[in-house]
Amino acid sequence: MNKKSIFAAFIVFILAVSIGGSFAEGYEHDPRLNLKAMEDIIVNPDAVYGFSPNPDGTLAPYAKYDWTVKEDVEEYKKARIEYLAANEQMYELLYEMMAEGKTSEEIARAISAKRNELRIASYDGNPEGLATLKERNLLKYGHEDGPTADELFEQYGSWDIVTEKAFSHNSGMDACVGIYDDYYSYYIAFGYIEDEKNAPASREYTIAAFAEATGAEGDGTKSEFRDADEISSWFGESVSKALGAGLIKGYEDNTLRPKKTISRVEAMVILSRFLPELAEAREPIEFIDIPEWAKEDIDRLSRAGLAAGYGEEILGAYDNLTVEQVKGLVKRLTQTSNLKK
Repeated sequence: MNKKSIFAAFIVFILAVSIGGSFAEGYEHDPRLNLKAMEDIIVNPDAVYGFSPNPDGTLAPYAKYDWTVKEDVEEYKKARIEYLAANEQMYELLYEMMAEGKTSEEIARAISAKRNELRIASYDGNPEGLATLKERNLLKYGHEDGPTADELFEQYGSWDIVTEKAFSHNSGMDACVGIYDDYYSYYIAFGYIEDEKNAPASREYTIAAFAEATGAEGDGTKSEFRDADEISSWFGESVSKALGAGLIKGYEDNTLRPKKTISRVEAMVILSRFLPELAEAREPIEFIDIPEWAKEDIDRLSRAGLAAGYGEEILGAYDNLTVEQVKGLVKRLTQTSNLKK
């Protein structure tokens, strides 16, 4: 990422944060879709925000904290917000040095030093937190102060990337303290994740989303599929419930293919299985692009007002379903009055 793109990303990020959003317990944007975040955290239903640091990840020193106590987690959140707000000083320094025509190396060295300085300062009055930070730095970098510019350059081979890495922060920790949604535009701007409008949904995510929305409660196991070990642990419980309830059949070769993208027609058929009882509210839409094997399920959803296409007759059956579209289906599920009670 060059200097101009770093600054452009910063502008996008600042606009998004200034628009705001509440620090709600439930996330609009699912951290489980952020692989960078999930490297460092685990799903923890007992945690205040549903996630806690992974004892085997880079946030391991923070795993010793109790993430189920709301008062404590709110303190962690406060400290993190203050730290991230202080990062604006780094952006100001970046802009000043860019305007002065400083070299990429000069900017990287100054920004890296400023980043470490602010990180240490954010734990003023919090000796336990400072000790944990130093423990993490020691574990990750071999010393307590944070990564030096030279160490980062040796790792990435580019001073521009060194600058970029100084601005990056751990999205997993954001998820643990309840501010993931507020920095969502940041993750997109810096390439951590793809915008939900374009990001194709995987089979495991779609199955998990439908299972959670419909309250599937099977007691099955993933092991019936040859590729069960490919199911992400953070979707595993929800997928297992769907399997146990007999709602997912998989492929003829006894695979689930959890990471594979899912077409709109496949998702609709799966959704129909999750909803054995549906009220009929209207005549079905006669989609002209659906295969015969899916027609009965699509008709059921259409009668209930749950199947929407690209106009009156086009479902877009073989288009990849996007994350945004999965969420749209889930929203319609929770809002529709056409589901039988």
